[in-house]
Amino acid sequence: MMINNEDSALPEVSEDEAWYDAEIAPALAALAKRCFERGMAFVAAVEYQPGNQAGTYCMTEGAGLAMEMLNLCAQTAPNVDSYIMHLRKLCKERGQDISGSFVLRGIGA
Repeated sequence: MMINNEDSALPEVSEDEAWYDAEIAPALAALAKRCFERGMAFVAAVEYQPGNQAGTYCMTEGAGLAMEMLNLCAQTAPNVDSYIMHLRKLCKERGQDISGSFVLRGIGA
């Protein structure tokens, strides 16, 4: 099991970030572990101030596409191009039919 408590904040820690790190991140990690033990994927994201977010992600093998999409979005935001490219790669790896996607077809998926 891999739990990822990622924080993409600036090096200087704000009061809200410090509170999140001390109070919320450990609780989310515990919840993610409990979900994983039951075979459930877990994605949580928070924006503790505009433009600064953190999250906890714990994916199970064989998680559904919607959950994988949430995970990718949470980890690549706000870079839409990165999200689309990672989604394209994920769909190819899974053999996911993306023929109905105008965007993915447009980039050669």
